[in-house]
Amino acid sequence: MDGNYQEYINRVVQMTMPANYKQQLANIQPSPKFNNGVAVEFPGYSIITPPWKDDEFNDEFYQHLKEVQKQLKDSLPEGLFLIVPPESFHITLADLIWDKDYIAATKENEKFDELLIAEIGKIFEESQKLPPPESLELELLGISIFPRAIAVCLAPTEASYNYIIEIRKMIYQNEQIIKLGIEQQYEFAAHITLGYFGKSSKEFNVEEVEQKIVKINDELAEKKLPPFRLKQWELRKFTDMTNYIREEDWARIRL
Repeated sequence: MDGNYQEYINRVVQMTMPANYKQQLANIQPSPKFNNGVAVEFPGYSIITPPWKDDEFNDEFYQHLKEVQKQLKDSLPEGLFLIVPPESFHITLADLIWDKDYIAATKENEKFDELLIAEIGKIFEESQKLPPPESLELELLGISIFPRAIAVCLAPTEASYNYIIEIRKMIYQNEQIIKLGIEQQYEFAAHITLGYFGKSSKEFNVEEVEQKIVKINDELAEKKLPPFRLKQWELRKFTDMTNYIREEDWARIRL
């Protein structure tokens, strides 16, 4: 499902173009992951970079994103933009299973968690045979408006992209992972979610909101952000979209 590097760049650059903000805003929906501004139960697993609170390498990068998040919250209509805790900022390398699918899988197989954790551990061990690129870095492209969220999108180098895609193939094409009912549902798009859409206290003016987001994005483009350093990723279990946990013996890759 994941295309080549040029296809990735074309797709993600399109997602961050301010010229598309108005159309994207016209199609937003409140996220079901929040109720009255509070994160609701939404359990599952994914492969992610360590959340900011556990990340040793990207503090300066995340400090800038925290400022952008605050600008968005302060600028947009009350109730429209529900921020996630900045300490939970991360990049998802591979979505695995979540919400109703996860709940159903654990009811059907009481050993589901144990089997998934063990299999991802084997895949990560096997992935160590892949030659990693000399530098795994991603550059910030800009703000993107998703149907239910606002995020920033990033672009890896071509070597980094190809390496990430090889690991995603090892996960999604693994026979045991498929038997657990896990399949690839999304193309890879390196992004960091800043917050989700809620129900605004009043009907908002699309053009006004668009202009405010464009202004924040333009200011962000003028800043000299360091690249995001992809030094580690790990299996994490989430209870909702703000809380990502792991046990010490769960799979992790350090480069």
